[in-house]
Amino acid sequence: MEFITLPWGRTGGSYGGIGLAFVGLALVIWLMVMATYLVCMRGGVPRITLLLAAISICLIPFLKLTAGDMMTDTLLGWTVALALMLIPLEYNCPQTEFWPGIQRGLLWGSVILVGVLSKVTFGFFVIVIGLSLLVIRWRRSGLKSLFGSVAGCLVAATPAILVWLVYGRNFVRFAILAAVDLAQFYNVPGMTSAGYLRSFFSGLTWGLIPLLLLLVLFVRGLLIEKQGRLVRLFPITIILGYLITASLSQNRDPRFTVPAMICLPLCLAWTSSRTEGKSFRPSVILSGLLAVTLLSIPMVARPDIAPIERTSELLSTLSAGRPTVVVLATDGVLFNVETVELARQLGGEYLQPVRVETLVYLESSGRTLEDAFDRIDRADYVLFLKPGNSFGPDWTMTRAREYRGHCEKIGSLVNGQISKDFDVFKIH
Repeated sequence: MEFITLPWGRTGGSYGGIGLAFVGLALVIWLMVMATYLVCMRGGVPRITLLLAAISICLIPFLKLTAGDMMTDTLLGWTVALALMLIPLEYNCPQTEFWPGIQRGLLWGSVILVGVLSKVTFGFFVIVIGLSLLVIRWRRSGLKSLFGSVAGCLVAATPAILVWLVYGRNFVRFAILAAVDLAQFYNVPGMTSAGYLRSFFSGLTWGLIPLLLLLVLFVRGLLIEKQGRLVRLFPITIILGYLITASLSQNRDPRFTVPAMICLPLCLAWTSSRTEGKSFRPSVILSGLLAVTLLSIPMVARPDIAPIERTSELLSTLSAGRPTVVVLATDGVLFNVETVELARQLGGEYLQPVRVETLVYLESSGRTLEDAFDRIDRADYVLFLKPGNSFGPDWTMTRAREYRGHCEKIGSLVNGQISKDFDVFKIH
């Protein structure tokens, strides 16, 4: 989110600029959509099949209903689409020179930059798509151009590489936690892998009609045109492999199918390996007009920043600008570790000495009750949500009574007027 709010400067890092994060995210998504379109055109995807793919994507109800609520998943889906469409680009538009290879590598690195900073899920695609691109680049463009592309890719992906060097272990740990340890809490009883796949395809509704037409044209293209037949199977195999992998997971959330909803029609749209000259001038003009339109439309709703403001006031009162450790023992929809951390960051230098921790996920991550007590012992204040708030899932609250009992032994309850949202314990 910090990368996305960079265009807005200091305004993006303020209470009033929180909404601009969503505007910035929408612009990045639109950039991925336009880049995918241009790469498809340059890579030889026929106009008629590309139009059918667009119709299929636009007719899928899940994408229309949840794109605004699941903007990160939508960004991931279009980034995966752009990455997959690099395969026809590399196959149909080889570049044998070093400097053009660097430019192509910068495009690769930009896709990696957006993808790996969006979700750990993109790691699946980086490996399989990356290997495909390297092999195609080597076979079609030669080693000199391949080295240039790798160099350009490393340059463009440097910010993502640095972030992953520092925080990558935490990213992977949380991804494994969500996919394995916490998956049982989100598992749908009776839902099998076949049922998950069936619900995916049935959920396409009207979008299934152009998708089936694309399938017919794709198979027809494979039978008629032998050149590049194997390579044309790469993108569709990769996205189907991802879909099957998602169906085998215990955590069968429908949002995990967003990349498949977007990419499946586009992969089937590559029905021919023949290319022809394309003019991009109208595309660039249309892109600019639509981007201006996007910025001109007012937000349908403003972010609710009241919980963040009240939490910031509480942190300011507790810390008074001094180094302070605040531990969150229970959380909810409006007040959780992300809310408290965001309040700390927006508090500027005054709240920089504050460190925020949480006990909510300790049990699910296999930590013992003694580990939680040790974290409480090292805290200055421990926060418990008051009754009447929207609490989180039941499995995050199983040790709340033990936490509170320990706080009553080694601490004291602060005046209830200090916060209308939290019971605050001062740890002695």
